[in-house]
Amino acid sequence: MTLLRRYRFASFMLALVAMIAFAIAELDFQMLFISVVLATLSWYVTEGPRGRTLPDWMSNILVIAVLLWRGSSFLIDGDAVDAMGALGGILMWILLIKLYARRTSSEERQRFALSTMLVIAGCLESVEFAFGALVLVYGGVAIWAAMLWQLARSAETARASRQVIAGFAPPLEIAVGRRVVAQFRGIAIVSMVMVVALGTVVFVFFPRFAALGSMGGRGRTSVTGFSDEIRLRGGDRITESRRELFTVRWIDPDGTTRQLLRPLLLRGAVLTWYAANGERWVASRGEAGIRIFRTPAQNRFVALAAALKGDIGPMATAEIEMRSYASDVIFSTYAPVGVATSEPRSIALDPMTLILRDVSTDRVGRYWNYSLHVQSQPSAMVLDALAAGSSESDQYTLFPIPRMQAIALRILDEARVSETIPDTPALDADDAARFQYGREVARAIASWMRKQFTYTTDLSAFPRVVGEDPIVSFLERNRSGHCEYFASGLCAVLRSLKIESRIVTGFIAIEYDERAEHYIVRESNAHAWVEVRTGVNSWTAMDATPEESLLQIQERNRSFADGFRWMYSRLEFLWNSRVVSYDSAAQSTIADRVRSGWREAFGARLAQIGASMRNIASELSLGSAGGVWFATIAIGISTALLARLIVVNRTRRLRRLLHLEAVAPAEQRRLLRDAAFYVEALHVLERAGFSKPSHLTPRAFAESLRAHHAQTADAFAAIVEQFYRIRYGPTQNRSEEAVTHRSQILALRFALSQNSQRS
Repeated sequence: MTLLRRYRFASFMLALVAMIAFAIAELDFQMLFISVVLATLSWYVTEGPRGRTLPDWMSNILVIAVLLWRGSSFLIDGDAVDAMGALGGILMWILLIKLYARRTSSEERQRFALSTMLVIAGCLESVEFAFGALVLVYGGVAIWAAMLWQLARSAETARASRQVIAGFAPPLEIAVGRRVVAQFRGIAIVSMVMVVALGTVVFVFFPRFAALGSMGGRGRTSVTGFSDEIRLRGGDRITESRRELFTVRWIDPDGTTRQLLRPLLLRGAVLTWYAANGERWVASRGEAGIRIFRTPAQNRFVALAAALKGDIGPMATAEIEMRSYASDVIFSTYAPVGVATSEPRSIALDPMTLILRDVSTDRVGRYWNYSLHVQSQPSAMVLDALAAGSSESDQYTLFPIPRMQAIALRILDEARVSETIPDTPALDADDAARFQYGREVARAIASWMRKQFTYTTDLSAFPRVVGEDPIVSFLERNRSGHCEYFASGLCAVLRSLKIESRIVTGFIAIEYDERAEHYIVRESNAHAWVEVRTGVNSWTAMDATPEESLLQIQERNRSFADGFRWMYSRLEFLWNSRVVSYDSAAQSTIADRVRSGWREAFGARLAQIGASMRNIASELSLGSAGGVWFATIAIGISTALLARLIVVNRTRRLRRLLHLEAVAPAEQRRLLRDAAFYVEALHVLERAGFSKPSHLTPRAFAESLRAHHAQTADAFAAIVEQFYRIRYGPTQNRSEEAVTHRSQILALRFALSQNSQRS
């Protein structure tokens, strides 16, 4: 395959990689299948023996139809967060149409522009490792295609110029060398390396200055994963992801590693407010009461409260090792009392929620692993020490949907039929009775919901009722949904009954590896549940989601590939921790480390050189004049190196000028010495404004000078004849001929001066 033929394939591959990258960014495998099939079919249709293409008028009609179809669909059913995805879909369909269109220069430029815009749209939609790898591949293919496009355009331009010229036409400029394809490949690889290096420099020196938030919703389809908010209208269908995020090893207080009887609930965020207008649960943001601890090195534990440094009773240990997930959230069971990290970190504790976060400003990436001391049933003393007098709030009994109170009372009555629910405590009852009542009611309603409701990740079969809150629809109409709906429904009912409750999001660890003795937490294990206040500072988890359904889904999605997924997960963790999470704080840390390391290394090297120089001066008995001698030697060496560099550059320039690349080294040295007069003549002409074109031979150039000045042409023609005898004949430049050459150069200078006086 010739280079010009390779360009057509490179152009096709550029569009194909762009479409695959955008489909991966959208996590839309239906789009991926359709685009790959149609794009592959276009290659066989347009590049096959018959070479069929769409007429221009049909291509334009199809583009207009795509704009109307996709644009109207977005205006009717789209959301603002889906704008970039909708734009990318339009670009993909237009690019597919262009693959079937006639190949012209304009169409090729449009292909390239559409492919680039499609990748940019994907960059605004995803930060996944697979997409990042495809972006790197696209960059390499783009460089390769751009270089081939330049060759193809130059060939077309040369052919067009030869067709319009009557009679003699200038020859096409050809590449010099026997392995043109290999040479081109080397240039392309060097260009790719330079672009990647430049991109890396830009990335390092210009990081993001804000933490990367969670990506927007995917429209009608979403993907399982942890989030610090719940959007009940985020998607009608959830795709189960088998990506391995991290592992958890549970060690009992006696040092035994084992699997617990119940799944582990790993807390990541506490949601306290329900925004009815946005149909979402959000966390209350605030810095009041936040305590920050600095963890020591070598996985040594630090207590999360000063009162917890002594003997507080038995503590279990949870060891978390990250596989592909990089986050500032430290996932923990309830309730954490100590934390240890693999390297020193600044850990923030919210005493109201007992949520831990990494707030280090001297980090390069996220932590690789951490350990937690936890007490599953903490005492009141431990909880009071963790809360540290944090103020109570009445927000845990507020719910903005008035209709929910009647629904909650009806559900309470239905639950009484099958569940044991205590009587409502008296108004003057103490806090212990009130907390006991809330715990029992929450446990009964959660048990009732697990029996009466069904779990599903596909809500497309349940129509949305305009004007009705999704929680109301879940409780009254559908009675089917995923964990976010179960948690939202339970919390809404409890709050409407004036029972203090809140929603917690995180992960549920249910898959245990007996051989490795740890839990495997996957992206599909993202979970939401409810916590009910059972003490002044005590909260108890209540999960209304049917546990059997989660176990069935876990077993159904298990595959042979899970055993090898850890290799990809390691790369994904490095991507998330070193690239996605790279910001200005990481940049400052790198700069400080490089600066301090450079200063130490440079200072040590200077001290070593100074000591060596003093030893040499002492051995040679140079005394106080040793510094002057060393300076003189250094100046001499620098001057010699500079002179050598000048000679090498001049020699390379002369080789290119005399076309000596294919000549033997000994012959090159002879010609560089004997043909120096010809080079000087060219320089004289260039300074006078007569530069030699690369496509003209020396004699042709001499004849072209006659149009300007005959005397100059005659003088240069004599020099050319001498050059030909030396370059192609047996004649060598003897001493008497050197005098002739000097006189010819003087004659050329005189002719040029006469020409300038006349003009």
